[in-house]
Amino acid sequence: MELRHLLLAYVLLTFAFTTSMWFIAGTWMGLSRKAASDWMRANLTGGLALVLLLFDTGLPRQVCLMLSSCLMLISAVSTRRGLQSFFRQPQALVKQVMVVLIPSALNLLVWLPSGLLTTGIVSSSLVAAAIMIKAASDTHTVLAREFRPGTALAADIVLGVTALFCVGIAIGALGLRFLPAWMPSPATTQTWLAITASGLTIAVSFVLGYIVVMRLVYRLQHLSQHDSLTGLLNRRAIENSLDKEAQRLQRFGEVYSVMLVDIDHFKRINDNLGHAAGDEVLRAVAAILKDHAREVDRVARYGGEEFCVLLPHTDHEGALQAAERLRSAVHRTDIPWQDEQICVTISTGLATAQDPDEPLHALLKRADDALYRAKTEGRNRVVAAPTCKAA
Repeated sequence: MELRHLLLAYVLLTFAFTTSMWFIAGTWMGLSRKAASDWMRANLTGGLALVLLLFDTGLPRQVCLMLSSCLMLISAVSTRRGLQSFFRQPQALVKQVMVVLIPSALNLLVWLPSGLLTTGIVSSSLVAAAIMIKAASDTHTVLAREFRPGTALAADIVLGVTALFCVGIAIGALGLRFLPAWMPSPATTQTWLAITASGLTIAVSFVLGYIVVMRLVYRLQHLSQHDSLTGLLNRRAIENSLDKEAQRLQRFGEVYSVMLVDIDHFKRINDNLGHAAGDEVLRAVAAILKDHAREVDRVARYGGEEFCVLLPHTDHEGALQAAERLRSAVHRTDIPWQDEQICVTISTGLATAQDPDEPLHALLKRADDALYRAKTEGRNRVVAAPTCKAA
């Protein structure tokens, strides 16, 4: 088998693999369907553009140049549109269509007797390079914020090298030969172009696939640690945080406090207004607790209508002030529901961890006993458990 046949098979297999990957991701797996559809189109059109540019397909060379130029632009625009869809950025459809149509119109010069054969491929390659650079610029900040700066840098490098590759195609189309003795033969150039283009396709697909998968991983992590109704931490997550605070107390003697908060007469709300109203009350109280807690505090839905608030580096007096602030904030807020306002109060039991030898379950039992006292003494109040000092 000749080298050109091997190269053609390599290119076709590479682009078929990446196109199939995005087809499966967007259809069967349901991962970022709109972005996956755009990236599938980008790989398909990019592969066809490379085949038409480098290999003899039996079509007139002028037709191959014109089609390759158009497909190259569509590939670049689709790559950028996929990134815009993935990050929910605005898309200027009219501008993107014009970006494809104007350089493609220059390809018509190929058919004119006095036209420049290279006009279409050069203009299309340079515009494609500009699109890749613009895509890297538009997504750098959001990539660094949602993922890591290293991810944004990797995407910038891959898209930037792809832009340089497009510039290289434009230079090659112009036939610039600054150092003729050093220039490789056409067969060698064809080989390196095919290998480079296929490698860049794999690299771009790898980076894009990484951000799709990592977003899914982050969302699964968030769901595993947060309550779906209120958006607060769930019981498992707050217990992990409590374990860490207990370890800090044992190692460094850093005291902390825990509040158990219960919505007063919550069953009455469900019975009189329905469970939808109860859910709205839970969401509203969760938002109030989170808004009025400190940035270092951890607020969680502990179960049912009960919440847990962890206050790191907070002694008994500081916890009392914080608990009273939260109780007052909830009491002052009327929660709108249909044509009425729901007045809600909370009861709070708190306990401060000062003894490194006190088990965590004993600390929570003290806070729960204090909450029970708050409920039996009339509700809408804060009751603190007696301090348990270190021996």
